[in-house]
Amino acid sequence: MKNIEEKQSSVYFLNGKGTDVWVKSSVPTILNLWSTIVLGKVNPLNKQLFLFADDYIQFLIDESEAEKERVQTLLIEGLIDKPKIKDKQGYIQINQALIIRLLDKIYSYLQNQTLSEKTLSLYNTISQHLQHTLDFIEDFFSNYFNRNEKVPDSYLNICKEDIQQQLKKINLILARNNTIDKNLANIIIRCVQKFANNITRTETYKTISDKQDFLNELLVEKALESNEAIRETLYYLNFNEECFISYEYNRLKQLTDSQSTKKEKIALLRFEQKLINQQSTKLKQWYSTNMPSLKEQLNVWIDEEVKFLQIDYTDLISDSHERSIEKKEVYVHVPFKGSEIYLLHKAFMDAGGATGETYKSLFEKTGSHLTNKNQKGFSTESLQKCSDKVDYEAKENVKRFLQKMIRNIDSY
Repeated sequence: MKNIEEKQSSVYFLNGKGTDVWVKSSVPTILNLWSTIVLGKVNPLNKQLFLFADDYIQFLIDESEAEKERVQTLLIEGLIDKPKIKDKQGYIQINQALIIRLLDKIYSYLQNQTLSEKTLSLYNTISQHLQHTLDFIEDFFSNYFNRNEKVPDSYLNICKEDIQQQLKKINLILARNNTIDKNLANIIIRCVQKFANNITRTETYKTISDKQDFLNELLVEKALESNEAIRETLYYLNFNEECFISYEYNRLKQLTDSQSTKKEKIALLRFEQKLINQQSTKLKQWYSTNMPSLKEQLNVWIDEEVKFLQIDYTDLISDSHERSIEKKEVYVHVPFKGSEIYLLHKAFMDAGGATGETYKSLFEKTGSHLTNKNQKGFSTESLQKCSDKVDYEAKENVKRFLQKMIRNIDSY
């Protein structure tokens, strides 16, 4: 049995990028029979498939059932025979990847609306056998299981349905509680809806797991019972999404505006900063991996506000001559619309081009100095509103500009 497992065989499998392209590769022969069944015997392009008698259909089902038991045994034996952890990991992950590709291929067959009942049953049964083996690998070889591998297409549909059900539960909980800030409730609803709408064929086990963990935390008892409970939950999940960052900025601004003196404002900000830093955060938890953590962004904002409040304006002007000099505004003319300027800023921030800055602070420092043919200077508020005006044309214009920059850099 060991000799059988160590042989290699060339078969065709999906390339792992979510597209229906099959490439030739060398894979363990323990999956060769399933590959032959899925890619050959039950392929809709095989005209003989529709001529199969019921007894031969049952033979293929029995063959796949036996293969499920055989592959599980060979997986265990093959792992034992490999002394190095690197070899064990590679062995498990190549089998994991191929089973996922075979599952995706069966799923693509099932999209044919003209399938007969017996063909449909055949596909579903083989898919169950493959999924059972994939679950076996995940459960028993979790240390070697590749969490960055894409999940099967059939599993994505289940995830979408689960997320929709969780969204309904969250909506119901928030609708029943009239004490919840509507803006805060809408942030959560939009976020969960975004989860459901943005699930693609490239989702990995890790990204799906992170989304499920996030939703499960929101549905923990009392997690959504009050504004403070919601904020505590979002801090715990390091919810560093732009919408919640803006919500916290506005909350802090309203608190400071209620104070009459600079000293009181600074004291309140430092107290809020202390409360924020004392909020517990789940280890290695990030909602947006392209942005600084929630606490980091808020700490930067608070520190900047405190510095501003501590400024003594009498020290900024040394004599009457300097006071009489009129400062001239400096502008940079750009050929972009407001939505394109916003898109350039967002892409720059999300790519890590301004570490320590926030969207608001970057807009404040650059927007007022930019002009186009329609407007002289952009306020932070106007640029933020431009996020709703980003369309296909704006994206294409910015992409062409950036591509031209790349070509210029290559020529230097």
